[in-house]
Amino acid sequence: MTGQLALNFPLAEDATFANYVGDAAQKLRALSGVCYVCGEAESGRSHLLQACCHRARENDQSAIYLEHLDEHDADILDGLESVAVVCIDDIDSVIKDDKWQLGFFQLINAVQASQGCLVFGALKPAKQLPSMLPDLHSRLLAAVAVETDRLTDAQKLSVLKQRARRHGFTLNDEVGHFLMGRVPRSMRSLMSLLERIEVETLARQKKVTIPLVKQTLGI
Repeated sequence: MTGQLALNFPLAEDATFANYVGDAAQKLRALSGVCYVCGEAESGRSHLLQACCHRARENDQSAIYLEHLDEHDADILDGLESVAVVCIDDIDSVIKDDKWQLGFFQLINAVQASQGCLVFGALKPAKQLPSMLPDLHSRLLAAVAVETDRLTDAQKLSVLKQRARRHGFTLNDEVGHFLMGRVPRSMRSLMSLLERIEVETLARQKKVTIPLVKQTLGI
């Protein structure tokens, strides 16, 4: 078990259910058994998996979050059924590999036998995954399916404002709309810009204004 715990990827501090905007979080709060979370890149999928781990630890349960599977061997799955909540992200990256398929199949069986909780994260719904062991495919199809939310611009602005408040500054609607009109509206791009603005506002001890955003963007 030591090897697996050494690979337990750190959780983002703010990747919690409380900080997730959308309906998917509510579906995962009372999770048990096997769950399959799917959603395109930057849609909050990893946030949700990490939120499951945060919630487990808040309830004094053991939890582990794994990602970047293609950088590791399938044997990192061995013994994970002893962990109360296991969250495995980006399974698309290794699902074509026979050893990973067998590892996932055996882990699902072991977790179900131990009445634990196993959460998979993937880009596509289970029915769209490439051909694999029939028994594994049937178990993934039978898992509780949760899709990430497609956020509206208003919801994205709400996420940005929440993030700003948690980091000690205010982002008003006017500045938020200006910011969203100047960079791609993916959450990764918006969060990256917000981090740059945070550095500027703390360094200058100034409120976040449109002129400050322009200076940060160099426009």
